[in-house]
Amino acid sequence: MRGKFLWGAGSLAVLTVILNAWLLPAQKAEKPPHGQDQLPGPALSPAEAIRKMKVPDGFSVELVAAEPDIVNPVAMTFDERGRIWITESLEYPRREPGKGRDRIKVLEDTKGDGHYDKITVFADGLNIPSGIAVGHGGVWVANSPDILFYKEGKDGKAAGKPEVVVTGFGRDDTHELPNSLTWGPDGYLYGLNGVFNPAHVKPLGGARGKSFDFTCAIFRIDPRTREFQLFAEGTSNPWGIAYDPEGSAFISACVIDHLWHITETGYYHRQGGPYPPFTWEIGSIVKHHHQKAAYCGIVYFDSDAYPVEYRDHLYMGNIHGGCINSDKIRRDGSTYFATAAPDFLTANDAWFMPVSQKVGPDGCLYILDWYDRYHCYQDANRDPAGIDRERGRLYRVRYKDTPPAGKFDLAKENDDQLIERLHSPNVYFRETAQRQLVERSSPALAGKLEKIVLDEKEAHKARMHALWALVGGGPLDANFHKKLLAHDDPTFRAWAVRAAGNASKVDDALRKKLTGLAADPSPDVQLQVAIAVRKIDGTDAMPTLIDVLSKCGDDKLIPHIVWQNLHPLLEDDADAFVALVEMTDLAKAPNVAALMPRATERILGRRQVEPQLMLKLFFMLKQGKSADAAAAKQCLISLATKVQTGEIAGDKLDSLRTLFLPIVKKVLAGQPDEPLIFEAAQLATSLKDKAGADFLRKVLADPTRPEPQRLKAAEVLIAAKDGTVLDTVAAIVADPKGHSLPFRAQVVAALGRSEEAKVAEITLAAYPKMEAELQPRAIELLTQRTPWGKQLLRAVAEKKIPAEALNVNQLRRLLGSKDPEINKVVTAQWGRFREERNPEREQVVAEMKKFLGEKRGDPEKGALVFKNFCGQCHKIHGEGQDVGPDITSNGRATFDQLLSNVFDPSLVIGAGYQAVTVTTTKGRSLTGLLVEDTPQRVVLKLQGGKLETIARGDVDELTVSKVSLMPEGIEKQLKPQEIADLFAFLVLDKPPGDPSARKIPGTPK
Repeated sequence: MRGKFLWGAGSLAVLTVILNAWLLPAQKAEKPPHGQDQLPGPALSPAEAIRKMKVPDGFSVELVAAEPDIVNPVAMTFDERGRIWITESLEYPRREPGKGRDRIKVLEDTKGDGHYDKITVFADGLNIPSGIAVGHGGVWVANSPDILFYKEGKDGKAAGKPEVVVTGFGRDDTHELPNSLTWGPDGYLYGLNGVFNPAHVKPLGGARGKSFDFTCAIFRIDPRTREFQLFAEGTSNPWGIAYDPEGSAFISACVIDHLWHITETGYYHRQGGPYPPFTWEIGSIVKHHHQKAAYCGIVYFDSDAYPVEYRDHLYMGNIHGGCINSDKIRRDGSTYFATAAPDFLTANDAWFMPVSQKVGPDGCLYILDWYDRYHCYQDANRDPAGIDRERGRLYRVRYKDTPPAGKFDLAKENDDQLIERLHSPNVYFRETAQRQLVERSSPALAGKLEKIVLDEKEAHKARMHALWALVGGGPLDANFHKKLLAHDDPTFRAWAVRAAGNASKVDDALRKKLTGLAADPSPDVQLQVAIAVRKIDGTDAMPTLIDVLSKCGDDKLIPHIVWQNLHPLLEDDADAFVALVEMTDLAKAPNVAALMPRATERILGRRQVEPQLMLKLFFMLKQGKSADAAAAKQCLISLATKVQTGEIAGDKLDSLRTLFLPIVKKVLAGQPDEPLIFEAAQLATSLKDKAGADFLRKVLADPTRPEPQRLKAAEVLIAAKDGTVLDTVAAIVADPKGHSLPFRAQVVAALGRSEEAKVAEITLAAYPKMEAELQPRAIELLTQRTPWGKQLLRAVAEKKIPAEALNVNQLRRLLGSKDPEINKVVTAQWGRFREERNPEREQVVAEMKKFLGEKRGDPEKGALVFKNFCGQCHKIHGEGQDVGPDITSNGRATFDQLLSNVFDPSLVIGAGYQAVTVTTTKGRSLTGLLVEDTPQRVVLKLQGGKLETIARGDVDELTVSKVSLMPEGIEKQLKPQEIADLFAFLVLDKPPGDPSARKIPGTPK
């Protein structure tokens, strides 16, 4: 249905802007901006934009406000009077902090007729204010590096200078700033931060709390104490927080999956960058995708202004898709699962950028539209002057003749009137009344709210909001709290547990009751117990966490949350954990058994490794009621690995050898079918035992053994400096008929742990007959050590290996050795290298665009080029290595974006994709993505996907490159036809054999 145009404030000024836009010549972009299928064309007037919008039958789109009344709007919220608070940003994408030109405006409907006829500039001088919320006596604004708090004066403008509540948010990436300030059901103020915008947040003034270093996260602030907390971490560039009627949190995110159920203490999948040690990441709640992967804003629609079939949906702004997507959620144990519903609105206008969506006082959906032809930071950074700074819109989607809300002011209503508002069918009134009640907390009011919560005749939503008004007001009354913990409704029990966790201090009776809920039949209650138990003073968390884990069945989320709360305890209380598990029948507690390999690895990862404790743990897992073969194997593997990497050394190694060597020798001397014999051999070999090495040599040489076993044997023997292993490896690498390519590739990668000069001889001898996919692995290996690098350079000089086989980053690594001979040869053969991005790459991009416009390629052959060349680090359509971004859905929105990412890879580098080079004290140089950096070790993910662990004591130097891990200059490494073939493959949105495959936008015909 077509929308209709409703004139609001500043209509004459809007008309002037529209006429000027028609009279001025259209500004043409040279190429489609990132994420867009074609050139966006000229901006539309608000009336034209509305006419092009499509919404379901019975709905219409109305203009609430537009330029020049609002320009570049970023965030919005409604207050208790129904006023709309909007932040504007003319400064975007400015990275420098400090005073700017940005403003906060307040739109007011003075007559209650739905026309916002009064606009006030509340505050100015801001610099990309990316989030706003009203409550607790003022206005909260995210204005990186700060979260600010303004008080409102009698004139409707900011009264004096704002309070800086917390500071330390970054501005590295200004489209990932702190955003989406939203009141949670528990009374905290929640917000988000993006993955490539590091934050170092610290409290100020009288605020309580510690400092935090993080990137992508959902945080919260106590509005009374100003205490800052991290609620959960992970995802990508999340923008938008929504809550369902049970108080569960959902966020929308870009690039990766678009919808996430967020639980306190959870750590979710990251778009990029390292995870904290021992993290067990949580996935999204979707298996579907909408049009594209740039999301901004989310709202749980709960209002009777729309027909039933449009309620209880999550509506999300899809910027690249130019629409409002819709998902339906259903419970899945303690978490949720979402499915796609038809789009609610389609703009049919590339300039449409829905940055925020809210339910208004009239029950309608309000959509804030930044309105710009540039959607992405790549274009904004490339051409900041080209950002449109003259437009911005706010729309309302109305169903039929839904009436306006009229005049009201909840701040002036008495307690009983606000309590009655909790029964409203419009979530705006319920949430706003709840916030007002929180701000008025008193014993008398608490009594009224408790009565509603416990009254079975009251509507469930009203009871929940009454409960949240109590929770947000502080600790619950002890008697009321006990009743909640024993309530028949699991949602009330779950919130009673969560309230106890927020309060931290509860009496002994409540503490005992709460820990007893570890066996609650409701997974949501169990989930909250796992979160709360570590937060409550005087509680021994570990037994309760084990109890929850034992009784949570096949729940998908709870084991992750238990682990996130359990593993920090293992640093200091591993003895207690082992004692608890020793009393547990793992056959009857499969979740605990499944967690034991992680727990074993975590105990071994402590600052101080205690061989005696590991011996006790091993015997517990090997025999008795707590026996678990998989965990016992993991115990031996983890010990062997830490010996190989040098993480266990010195006196600890001597103690480990004394305690464990007799045990593993006994296993090796037993029956050949002993379940632990292979793992025992690994530890024995790592401890320099001949019997272990003999066993592994036989495994490695036996072609009937599974290749993963043979690979592990090779890795252990190489790390142990076995005298014969290189000869066996040489035969394997040179035998493509008898050994698979993946196996040989992994064996080549394993050679990096050797210090023998013979490694270069073996590799160079096999290189000419290696498959094209294996040769880059060989070059990567030979550039890890100076002696090997010298032999490689001689082979290049003798024309045995082409110079283009080495990429720029590998040559930089060789130069990092500071060896005079290497420096001379590299400079003579390849010239000098920049340490930063080469601006001349833009010319290469232009030349390649012209070339690819004229040269045809074969996508089937291109798939092979990708596999051999790009697949060392990237995945596409499920194939390749997971080092850099998965380019199935990243970096190929348009042909121009693809060109830039391939031929100018350092133009934009996310912090999580910066190359890190580690030089070891043993003469090895490794470059990859940083996976872990702790006082105990550094872990890199190398080309080919191999994880390489370096003991902290072996790290001589660690440097972060200013250029991408993906090297510049692939046009020098590939032949012209190979480039054409590769792009013929990359421009297809599906594999070339798929008949539905289509070319990405902008591909030359």
